[in-house]
Amino acid sequence: MKNKLAQSAACLPVGAWHALCRRPLILPYYHLVSDEPAPHVRPLYSYRSISQFKLDLEFFLTHYHPVGLDDLLGHLQENRPLPPRSFLLSFDDGFREMAEVVAPILKAKGVYAMFFVNSAFVDNRALCFHQKIALLISSLSAKSKAELEEKLKKLLREKGITGDQTAAMLKSVCYADRAILDEAATVCELSFDHFLQQQKPYLTSDQIRVMLRDGFAIGGHSVDHPFYGDLTLEEQLQQTRQSVKFLQDNFGLKTRTFAFPHSDYGVSRKFFELAFGEGTLQISFGTGGMLRDAWPAHFQRFSMEKALLSPAATVAWQYARNFFRQAT
Repeated sequence: MKNKLAQSAACLPVGAWHALCRRPLILPYYHLVSDEPAPHVRPLYSYRSISQFKLDLEFFLTHYHPVGLDDLLGHLQENRPLPPRSFLLSFDDGFREMAEVVAPILKAKGVYAMFFVNSAFVDNRALCFHQKIALLISSLSAKSKAELEEKLKKLLREKGITGDQTAAMLKSVCYADRAILDEAATVCELSFDHFLQQQKPYLTSDQIRVMLRDGFAIGGHSVDHPFYGDLTLEEQLQQTRQSVKFLQDNFGLKTRTFAFPHSDYGVSRKFFELAFGEGTLQISFGTGGMLRDAWPAHFQRFSMEKALLSPAATVAWQYARNFFRQAT
C-alpha cells in the first residue's frame, strides 16, 4: 500500500511538492550502501546497492543543492540563508562501507555528509545487539536445522520471549535483555567475536580520521544503540554525553552533533533542555520524516531504505506525508 501511495505521490513533480510544502532543507539518511549480502544487516532491513545509491545521488544533485553541517550550523546560529532547495545527507551506525564505498562516491561528486557512529563499536571493539540478532537469523537460514531452531526457541521461551517464528522472537529481544543473544549464539555455535575479527563491520579510528580530513562530519549516535524510549532520562543523557565525549577525546571534534539511534520517540523536552543547556549538544537529529521539530536545533530526517522505491517516489511520499499532516 505504501509503495502504491508513494508512486502516486511521485506523479506530482518534485518542484511542485516543494512549492506546496516550502521546505528549504531535506535530510535523507541511510545505514548501509553495499553490493554484498551483509548477514549482520540483511535480515533486519533493506539497503541500497552501490548503483542504486548513485542514482539517488544523481536525483538529489539534479533537484537540490548539497550543503554540509557547517552550512546548517551557520543557518541555525547566525541566520545565514541556505540555498532555496537544499539537501544534507547522513549515515547512521558507522559501518565500514562508509569509508570504503560511500565517502569516495561523495568525494568524487563534491558532496559532503554527516556520519553518526556509536562509541562502543568504533574499531570493532563490540557488536551491536541488532547485528547479533541479524547474524543469528542468518545463521539459522544458512543451516536450516530444525533441531537447532527448536533449541533456540526453547531458550527464548525460557527467557520470556514468546512466539512461534524464531526470527520474529529474536527481533523482539530488547536492549535490556540483549545478554540473551550471547546465550543464543552458544546454542547456534556462532561466535560474534569471530565475526568482528574477520569481517570488521565497523569503521576504525584511522578511517574516521581520513573522513574528517576529507571534510566529512562525524557525530555521536549513542554508546551502544539502545531505544531511547526504553531508557530513563538519566540513561538517555549518559548515552549521549559519553558518545559525544568519545569523539571529542579521540578525534578532537569541536562540534557537538548527535543523531538518536532508531528515533527520538520517548525523548522529552527536558532532555533537550538539559543536553543543550549544559553544552553536551549543539545540534541533533531524529528520524521523523519532514516534520518541523519544536526544538529549534533538532532536525528530522527521513530514511531512503524503508522501501526500495525510486528516489523520486521516496521523496514525494515524504512531501505528501508532510503536506497532509499540516493540512489536518
